[in-house]
Amino acid sequence: MMARSNSLLRRYEKLNKLHSEIMQKPKTNSRQCNKSVLAFKSYIKTYRQIVCVENEDSKFIHAQP
Repeated sequence: MMARSNSLLRRYEKLNKLHSEIMQKPKTNSRQCNKSVLAFKSYIKTYRQIVCVENEDSKFIHAQP
């Protein structure tokens, strides 16, 4: 079974936090605020980092005889 590293768990927590920031209702009007735009950019970056780590783990596990 694959064990997640602490850094990967922190990335998942950060991803959840960014997701909640993105999905918040706007306070004043229906326009998107800068915080949610920056959170979205950081969300994409964090998601890509998680995918890279998970892919490396799966390559290592499936490469073993």
